[in-house]
Amino acid sequence: MIKGYFSIIQYCPDLSRLEAANIGVLLFCPDVRFVRAKTSAGNDRIRRFFGPGPLDKERIALIKQSIEKRLSVDARAFHTLEDLEHFRATRANDIQLTPPRSLLVDDPTIELDRLYEKLVGGRASTTKRDSASPIKRTLEREFKRADVERFLRENVVIEVPAFQRRIEIPYAYQNGRFNLMQLVKFEQSTEEGVVNNACRLAVEGRSLFTHPDSQFGQLQMNVVASFSSVARAYSGTVQEILHENDVKFYSDHDITSLVNDIRTTAHELPAMTLLGDTE
Repeated sequence: MIKGYFSIIQYCPDLSRLEAANIGVLLFCPDVRFVRAKTSAGNDRIRRFFGPGPLDKERIALIKQSIEKRLSVDARAFHTLEDLEHFRATRANDIQLTPPRSLLVDDPTIELDRLYEKLVGGRASTTKRDSASPIKRTLEREFKRADVERFLRENVVIEVPAFQRRIEIPYAYQNGRFNLMQLVKFEQSTEEGVVNNACRLAVEGRSLFTHPDSQFGQLQMNVVASFSSVARAYSGTVQEILHENDVKFYSDHDITSLVNDIRTTAHELPAMTLLGDTE
């Protein structure tokens, strides 16, 4: 038997209420350098816990993917419990990791499955590419085709001053401002729902634009949006709201413009901040 530590991955939309839904589990066994997370494929547990209502499913899926990918990429960086605590401290506010708890482990892979079934249950996520959103897969394909991956940084955690909370951004690039690419799917069934979502993004983007970051400097939010068949009727309204608040807008039908901007204006990043690095 070896010593291990596990944390529950939780969706917590309002920290002040201390209410959370379990969406995954992380297991760390330092003696055998095992660190891995297992997350749910869907959001049924969130809906059962919090009831019906607006839910940014695409963003939640991206954060789940980023946690699993980060652990896969940086597994060798996890040596001690302090390393796990540092990783836990970098999570966005609405996706939390509980304080690690110790346990004795025989087979880490089997134990991770057991913990998932006990604490989360339901269908687990598949491979990262299979679980990636269509717009993310399109971006990855176009980035590779245009040979711009060297300009990109992935999974950037940054604080939004207006809300005093951190968000996780899937991609970013530098061209004088540090451009943050937020992937959003508008699937609200009413104009009011679409507009409310756009206004939230506008406030985030405006706040980031007007408050330089101590690490990345001046910031620029770029919303890369896909739309359901109903919500697409209001895409022009979304674009207008975002542009008025210094947020760049790219629809899923206009990915080429974004890729061209990266290709023609982006500065190549130092080796430590290339695509796949998160520190």
